[in-house]
Formats: sequence, C-alpha cells, structure tokens
Amino acid sequence: MRIEKSLYFGILALMLMLPAAAAFGVSTPYWKENPLIMQPGETKEVSLNLQNMVGNEDLNVRVDLLAGQEIAKITDVSMIYPVRMGTADTYVHMTISVPKNATIGTKYTLTTSFATVASGQSSGVKIGTGMEKSFDVIVGEIKENPSPVSNTAIAAIVAIIIIMAIILLAKKKRK
Repeated sequence: MRIEKSLYFGILALMLMLPAAAAFGVSTPYWKENPLIMQPGETKEVSLNLQNMVGNEDLNVRVDLLAGQEIAKITDVSMIYPVRMGTADTYVHMTISVPKNATIGTKYTLTTSFATVASGQSSGVKIGTGMEKSFDVIVGEIKENPSPVSNTAIAAIVAIIIIMAIILLAKKKRK
C-alpha cells in the first residue's frame, strides 16, 4: 500500500514538473467531402492556415508534404513556421499543378504533416504535438450550377410583362 502511494505521488510530481502542453490547429480550404477539382494543365495556389489559439506560448511548426509531391509543393522558403500565441494568421503556401496529360477522373491525395519542434531553449521534457491533414485533388470537369429558372420561364415572364404593358397602354389611349 505504501509503495502504491509513493508510485502515485511520483507520477503526479513528474506530471506537475512538465510544462503545459502546447496545442495548435490547422484549417484547410479542402477536405475529404470537399475535394479540390482542377482541369488538366491547371495550376492553383492554396493556403493552409496554422492557428495557436489555445496554447500559452509561441510555437514552431514543421510542415512536410507526405503524399502528393507529384502535383504539389510547398512554395515557402522555410519548412518551419513560427506560430505566435493567440493567432490564427500563419499561412503555409502550396502550389498545385495538374499535368496536362491527366485524364478526367484521376484522383490525387495530398497529405501534409504538421509537428511542433523545440525552440532551442532547454527546459526539461517537452511534449510535442503533431497531426496530418489530407484532401483530394480530382481532375474533372467543373459542372456549372443549373439556373434555378429556365430560359423558357424567363421568356414567358417577359412575354406576360409585354402583353400587360400593351393592355395598359390601350386602356390609357381609350380614356
């Protein structure tokens, strides 16, 4: 019983000596249910947003492209991004280029890894945070949204307005 209490006390003391864990988030304009649709030969710039709204310190986040290197590259010079505490305005810029010979229906998956890195200050044991974000790039034709009103309906409305105007003008001339 005494050994268990000592063990619990030791674990509790160790946890109290660790600094508070830092947390960050990543938002992307595309995700599994909202893929990026591009045409063969098309190039697009995409920005991923790093956020540090929860932590109590500035972070350095290393960004690596794990999958999709055949069509995408991170265009920023550094792969380590300083993310200031309480901010949501650090952007990772990526260029995505679909080959000209890509066939309609081809799907590429882009996976990006994000991990906190030590700032160089020695302060004992630190717990890092990491995550991966993925989205699909689909080569396909962009389907235009169908108009909620058909051309026939528009023509019918215009015809009714013209007929009503003629009737009103005819009544006005009689008076």
